[in-house]
Amino acid sequence: MHQKALGPAPARPLLWVVMLGVGMAWGASTPLSKIAMAGDIHPIGATIWQCLILSLVLSAVLLAQGRRLPLGRAYIGFYLLLGLLGTALPHPLGYLAARHLPASVLSVVLAGIPMVTLLVASLAGIDRPSPRRVLGLLCGFAAIVVLVAPSGSLPQGVAWLWVLLPIASAFSYALENVCIDKLRLPQLDPLTTLCGLSWGALALSAPLALLPGVAVAPWPLDTGRLALLAITVLHMGAYFGLIWMIGQAGAVFATQVSYVVTLSGISFAIVFLNEPATPALALSVVLMVLGLSLVRPRQGAKARPGAA
Repeated sequence: MHQKALGPAPARPLLWVVMLGVGMAWGASTPLSKIAMAGDIHPIGATIWQCLILSLVLSAVLLAQGRRLPLGRAYIGFYLLLGLLGTALPHPLGYLAARHLPASVLSVVLAGIPMVTLLVASLAGIDRPSPRRVLGLLCGFAAIVVLVAPSGSLPQGVAWLWVLLPIASAFSYALENVCIDKLRLPQLDPLTTLCGLSWGALALSAPLALLPGVAVAPWPLDTGRLALLAITVLHMGAYFGLIWMIGQAGAVFATQVSYVVTLSGISFAIVFLNEPATPALALSVVLMVLGLSLVRPRQGAKARPGAA
């Protein structure tokens, strides 16, 4: 799943344009989640519909390429594990948090996924944190502390405990990244991996549709359902764009998309959701961006495929 960089990528304008597009697509998904959860859509129901759409579309793409999803006991177990850690668990938590937290706060917290990945990888013995990257972890932690402080960016009456939900999501995504790096199977590239984990997440989530209030009818196409559909389309486009960037410029260059995701998510929340741009939010963003710059592997270092 590692791909070699082709030439001096930062000098190519097209790569920067694609990076901006990918980052803005992922950044827009957080404010859109806020819109989707404002209606009657259940967080688990939203996850089920996303998994269904992704599974069908990605399977069609593989079929059009003359390929099929590798199956077998090891593969199915791998898909279920990644589906749990990458979608079935973190997506409902993130959607539930979107009901209670500003989108700007969610954007800052979820920006720490590369930092949490480093922490989990260090505990698993995959990576060794240098003093520079430990400082980056501390900056990320400080960014969240600034958000939940009494004078931070949480609206009055919103408990800081809701911030634990996106933090739990970040840990789940980080575990997924580590599993992708640690448990490698032949015949799996990023496309087949995403397709397999989408089916795995659907298999885990679909039975929950039987619970009261979870099932979501796909119609009428109101604002919430259109926002959910937009999130799904943006995620697919962003993921394929990321794969293209890794193939053209390498994983280290592609990790810089985290900056665009964070800044665009906050900007969209301020402009389109009228969320306040508080001094605490600005300080938190500065700390998180500084942390990302310290944690990000240097050019020429070996980057993990899931860490971008």
